[in-house]
Amino acid sequence: MRKIRVLLAEKDDLVTTDLAVELENSGLTVSAMTSSCVSALKVIDENSLDFALLNVELLDGASYPVAKRLKALGIPFVFFTSFEKSEIDLEFQDVPRLAKPQAPRLVADFVAGLLNSLAENPAHSAKTKGSEHGHLNPSS
Repeated sequence: MRKIRVLLAEKDDLVTTDLAVELENSGLTVSAMTSSCVSALKVIDENSLDFALLNVELLDGASYPVAKRLKALGIPFVFFTSFEKSEIDLEFQDVPRLAKPQAPRLVADFVAGLLNSLAENPAHSAKTKGSEHGHLNPSS
């Protein structure tokens, strides 16, 4: 069975490293770790990806161009951010949001669970799955 390929776009190197370890421990493959929109867009263009975990705020600005590209390609993604839902661009208000700070293990468990749900029911998108995970509060 092929491992799920994940893009991890986060501006904080320590958070990135911790998340990558936990995602890999969950059986996922972190295909790329990036801290900027420019590099994330390049990764998307040059690699096959199955999922992305995005901080709204990257080193070179908001990750909305990355989110727009992922959405256009049908690649599910989640925002992992300290931004409140009301602070996220209206175009992406339906995207699940994991509130920071959060233990990397819990984030990895949420992502693995979301991906399992999508695999079991591919007719639903990431925006409709897992939107009521209480502790992680992904959509509020």
